[in-house]
Amino acid sequence: MMRRTTAGGGDRRWGPLAAVCLGAWACLAVAAPPPPVEEPPVTLRRFALFVGSSEGGEGRERLRYAGSDALAMSRVLEELGGVAVADRVLLLEADRKGLLAALERMRVLVEAAAAEGVRSELLLYYSGHSDADGLLPRGERLTYAALKAGLGAVPVDVRIAILDSCGSGALTRFKGGVHRPGFLMDAASQVRGHAYLASSSADEVAQESDTIGASFFTHFLVTGLRGAADASGDGRVTLHEAYQFAFHETLARTERTQGGPQHAAYDIQLAGSGDLVLTDLRTSRVRLTVAEDVQGRLFVRDWGNQLVAELQKPAGRRLALGLEAGRYHVVLERPSQRLEAELTVSPKGGSELRAEHFVPMTLTRTAARGGTDVRAEALSTGEPVTLGDMPSVPFNLSLVPPLATTALWGGGGRNHLALGVLGVRSVQLQGLGGAVGVGWVDGTVEGFQVSGVANVAGGEIFGLQAAFGGNLAFGGGTGGQMSAVFNMAERDFTGFQVSTTANRAAARLRGVQAAVGINLAERLAGAQVGLINISGDVAGAQVGLINVAGDVRGVQLGLINIADDVSVPIGILSIVRKGRFVLELSADDVMPLSVGIKYGSRTVYVLATTGVGIGEKSLRTFLNLGLGVHVPLDAADRYSLDVDLSYGSWQPNFYGGSGPKNTLFRMRATLGWELKRRFALFGGVSLNAYDPSSQDEDRDVSWLPQWKLGRGPGGVRLWPGLLVGVRI
Repeated sequence: MMRRTTAGGGDRRWGPLAAVCLGAWACLAVAAPPPPVEEPPVTLRRFALFVGSSEGGEGRERLRYAGSDALAMSRVLEELGGVAVADRVLLLEADRKGLLAALERMRVLVEAAAAEGVRSELLLYYSGHSDADGLLPRGERLTYAALKAGLGAVPVDVRIAILDSCGSGALTRFKGGVHRPGFLMDAASQVRGHAYLASSSADEVAQESDTIGASFFTHFLVTGLRGAADASGDGRVTLHEAYQFAFHETLARTERTQGGPQHAAYDIQLAGSGDLVLTDLRTSRVRLTVAEDVQGRLFVRDWGNQLVAELQKPAGRRLALGLEAGRYHVVLERPSQRLEAELTVSPKGGSELRAEHFVPMTLTRTAARGGTDVRAEALSTGEPVTLGDMPSVPFNLSLVPPLATTALWGGGGRNHLALGVLGVRSVQLQGLGGAVGVGWVDGTVEGFQVSGVANVAGGEIFGLQAAFGGNLAFGGGTGGQMSAVFNMAERDFTGFQVSTTANRAAARLRGVQAAVGINLAERLAGAQVGLINISGDVAGAQVGLINVAGDVRGVQLGLINIADDVSVPIGILSIVRKGRFVLELSADDVMPLSVGIKYGSRTVYVLATTGVGIGEKSLRTFLNLGLGVHVPLDAADRYSLDVDLSYGSWQPNFYGGSGPKNTLFRMRATLGWELKRRFALFGGVSLNAYDPSSQDEDRDVSWLPQWKLGRGPGGVRLWPGLLVGVRI
């Protein structure tokens, strides 16, 4: 008999061993736990309220950087923190009532956005005055108890409050708040509770600095959120990492200041699992990567000489900073070396900074016989050189840089008079600068800068720039810009911009923009007057043919107005995303049938009405335009009062022709009752003034009694009227 073999040629004697192995595998398979089921990711929606208040009331010094600190926090959380523009509120120079109203607005916004499976977080940032008892926006006290109550009324899973103000640490110990080591070992997908961060302890002052153009705490917190605090190197910055970075850097920079050491404080009461991530650099392609071989203290400035990041970079650690695309100047300070580098951060992938990019700084000594080189010392720390620190070089006469008299004094200094033919360049200007071509100042301008082609200021301007071509202030400033072509301010600007073509304020403008062409502002507190006006949030007025804005606390006056929300829109077409648009069908003593539309904001509307009246001999057509106010009489707007004033004309001949046109002025007051959503009944009274254009008195314009004013067959007639209708 032939022996049977397996397909692999094995002998049957391996059968029992195979059976044992198979059985053991089966037992292990039964005993082993099933693979973990991966839970679906939980969606997160983050809401934010940023508040900057410079005034603290009588006896308190006005803060310089409260508003810009709030803007800086808003930018970094919009760019890297997942805060959508529609989910954030920026409140500058608000009082107590305005702050509470903003918290209520956040509550309504969060409730309207509630959705199943979506976690929500609220972040409040406040930069301003405070004391041990509460915040002091514009000198009006908001107690910490009221602040916590306002935050608690917003229905979110996590509440984060960051207060950069004097004595704000009192909030963290108020009603049982305690310091806890090693907080936030918890997933943003599961965390619940609150986190309160304060820039100073309860008995300390919070300090701001002209050298960094911000408060110390916010400056380092923003730097940390941009990636400097990412100690784990995972591309994410948690609340714990951001706090630790801001705490240590703030303490280190304030130990020798006049205000003394400043200690940040916290009260964290969070429960759950995972880390509470504040910013995620992995979502941004615009990054400055710092290589492992770079070691020392880094000062990163944008091309407008503004300090955007400052940190101690250890050797062997690779880190990334989420920055805006553009050119940057970086100073690297070591115990025995001062180096600098210039680079461009690309919008499509960023840039990498390595040790080989740095070169020794070229410093000009400005003191002799044992004196201190102030300019070199300031540059070595990466701090901007103030006017008081610069050597004075009164006159700067230039053909074209570097062919200038400043070369005799080492190439730089503070000029009081700088005159050039093709161009003139100064490190600082305190006085008058003039050129037929281009006037250029690397730093701050205090005074008057006039050129035939263009003026450029790398820092702030405190005065006036005037040019036939254009003006550019990288550091913003206070004063004015006048040109025939364009004006541009890259930072906050207070004053006016006047040109025939275009004005642009890349940050916040407080004042007036006036142009025959286009006005652009990121945020506006004042007025824009031009052909086309475009802005973010506006507190003031936009006057032009076309006005476009976000939230407008004021007036839009133009042919076309477009806004998310607006207090008073006046125009032929006003498109308001959060406004009202209603259709009305009505009958009154003048027109048995009329159709009207009301469109505009929630309180102010434009009225357009057309209708038909019945005369003795023919039908009359009617067209009226006006402006009105809508007043809700209850919280749900079921009952309302509308008051409007309109002007229009009658055409006696319904079929056209050359007959006279008579004018009719009307003031109406109507009460509305909403029976169902978007359907209401209304009724009311009117006061009418009719002026016939001919001696034909046309008394049958209304069947109600009329009173004639003036003598002669013509004259104006007055009468009260009645109206009823439906509103859709």
